[in-house]
Amino acid sequence: MRSEPKFITNEPAVLFGKTLVIADLHIGVEYELYKNGIRIPKQTEKLLSRIKNLIKVTKANKLILLGDLKHFIPYLSIQEMREMPKFLEELSKLVKVDIVPGNHDGDLKKFLPAHVEFHETAGFLDSNVYFNHGHSWPKTDVLKAEFLVIGHLHPCIEFRDKLGFRFIEQAWIRLNLSKKRLTGHYKSPEMNHKVKDLKIIIIPAFNRFVGGRPFGPTEKSNAPVIRMADRKSAEAYMLDGTDAGKLMRFWK
Repeated sequence: MRSEPKFITNEPAVLFGKTLVIADLHIGVEYELYKNGIRIPKQTEKLLSRIKNLIKVTKANKLILLGDLKHFIPYLSIQEMREMPKFLEELSKLVKVDIVPGNHDGDLKKFLPAHVEFHETAGFLDSNVYFNHGHSWPKTDVLKAEFLVIGHLHPCIEFRDKLGFRFIEQAWIRLNLSKKRLTGHYKSPEMNHKVKDLKIIIIPAFNRFVGGRPFGPTEKSNAPVIRMADRKSAEAYMLDGTDAGKLMRFWK
């Protein structure tokens, strides 16, 4: 069954049918902040509570964690080793849990509950949606998809006034990528001719303490597929549901 994305108001999460998708939890980021002189309470229980509430509200039966569950690189910190198994066990009692590893998720697999599904770094295709953290190339199955959903970039939009005041807000970003161009990258004749462009959706970071940066027009992205995308097609949607329209108007 083909699915369309539904952004969840006031939360950086997206729903495809009964599948809830979030990215960039960065469990354990508190320790890095502490080392830099910033003290905040542990966030793991709060993150878990927010996700449980989303599952309840959306009536989701599947949860896809789209990479960077943990923060410490390259291994797990003591906090992560202690908290991650319990965190995932609690979620798996409510829904089926799938994980697509991100660039922060080294050594994570060995600590997962047995019934949590751990995919390869390239991600996977589910119906008309391909799920990938964003730091690596998807498999050629992405050519069969209508939507490519990634995290990794912690997208925001920046507002400025004439006096120089500015503020930054988390936002979903949606933009297009020509499948013909993507097919050229894979050097494969396989294409879905029914869909002209691949629609890319970039999810904001679920953990509010990891920050973000405005999605810009020219800088080299550390998400490979974004380098091939049509940035002029980019549209932004704020977490409160506001359609901010084309991002081009923020780039002047």
